[in-house]
Amino acid sequence: MSLSSVIMNKQFNDMEEQNTWKQITLPFSAVVNNVLQQQYLAAQFVALTGRYLIPKKPDGSNINMQFLPEKEMLMGNQHPDGWAVGVQLKTLKLQILDKNLNVQAEIPLEGKTFDEAFQEFKSELQNSGVDISGLKIEQPYELPTGGLKEGKFFNAGEQETTENIRYRHNARLIINELAARYTDVEPVRIWPHHFDTGTFATIARNEKGNATKTIGLGWAIPDSMVPEPYFYLSFWSENSLEIQNEPVKLPAGKWMMPNWNGAVLGVSEITQKETAEEQYLLVKEFFEVGIERLMEKMK
Repeated sequence: MSLSSVIMNKQFNDMEEQNTWKQITLPFSAVVNNVLQQQYLAAQFVALTGRYLIPKKPDGSNINMQFLPEKEMLMGNQHPDGWAVGVQLKTLKLQILDKNLNVQAEIPLEGKTFDEAFQEFKSELQNSGVDISGLKIEQPYELPTGGLKEGKFFNAGEQETTENIRYRHNARLIINELAARYTDVEPVRIWPHHFDTGTFATIARNEKGNATKTIGLGWAIPDSMVPEPYFYLSFWSENSLEIQNEPVKLPAGKWMMPNWNGAVLGVSEITQKETAEEQYLLVKEFFEVGIERLMEKMK
């Protein structure tokens, strides 16, 4: 086999890997959650860059980021000069990237407090020629530090780290697949406040072009509503929908009405399926049945 054939086969296999569901195997535990909380905090460096150093966008998307499966990285928006900031999830390292996404500088977070890492981050940005005069550490929401040990980042077990990467990989996979079915839909992105992977599709607009009906699709970390990672399907309509009183039974997950307009599918239900294919089909069916019912009511 020629070298070019080997390279092409590897590229094909890499693409297949990126577009294949990865089986979730671990029960959600305090250790898995600690890793997730560390990733949440590490992602805030990307978000702070977007908030203070990248020109503001009307929809606030300058602060969001995307998951790059081939790099196992959360990467922020590129600055007009081409550089960007990302966090490598497996090694828990901040990276400053050039316009070709090559690593220009790297900051290991292990053993550092958030403040210590921020000061080092500022220095590395400055050394890379970035004007950091506007960069601040404040976010308009409180950052959880409970996932750190003695207030410092740490490298957790390989299994728990890999499981959290699989969460993000699978979320990107299924949400992008569903989003592709709509024409009026936002890019699938990770938002730093709730640290969710999500999008929303506009189903109807009025004569002024304003949205009147939308559907949200996403994956979220534990919160006050659900104590474990979960997929969600949400909806909004300027007029009430009948489904808010009579939700159809779902093949998996549950509706959260009337307290919240939507349905959720927790990771504990997904892990009951024993193969990657079964897990993927369960999540897909959760979304498809819920969306079908919502679309019927939104006509």
